[in-house]
Amino acid sequence: MLLLLPLALLFSSCNGTHTSSSHTKINPDRMAQQDTQQQTASDSAAMPQHPIEQGIAGKVLWKSGNQMPSPDAPPSKGRGVQRTVYVYQLTNAAQVTTTNGVFHTNITTKLVTQVETDAAGNFAVSLAPGRYSLFSQEDQGLFANRFDGENNIYPVEVQQGQVTAVEFVINYKASY
Repeated sequence: MLLLLPLALLFSSCNGTHTSSSHTKINPDRMAQQDTQQQTASDSAAMPQHPIEQGIAGKVLWKSGNQMPSPDAPPSKGRGVQRTVYVYQLTNAAQVTTTNGVFHTNITTKLVTQVETDAAGNFAVSLAPGRYSLFSQEDQGLFANRFDGENNIYPVEVQQGQVTAVEFVINYKASY
């Protein structure tokens, strides 16, 4: 008999009958406000926090597989990944040994600092004003796939009192 009581309560809640005498009126405006608050909280958790006043902040994203445009699938934005990001003095391609066009070793410029991203790929690092090169640690070496017109590897400039936003995409396993 005790086993049937929870089952009876379940059926009564499913078919709309209430065993309780109190009724709760649902306020759609309040529900929308709660949804907005929850969305804002989840958005702020996904956004990188900027606890720095000057330097570089951003996200490291991983892309792999078929990235060809398709009417059936939206383009992939990548997913945040945990990595070590290395910040070097501005580094030119002539100052490294490069393999497969994107993996770099024997970097002759000075390592300024390194920072770990969180599980979602977010990072922030305080830096003095200047120009820097960014790399991520991969099994094949330090990865960077962006070059400027002077063949500087993944150049990022930090200006006085500003935080430079960066989206560092790791895509050596992606097909375009």
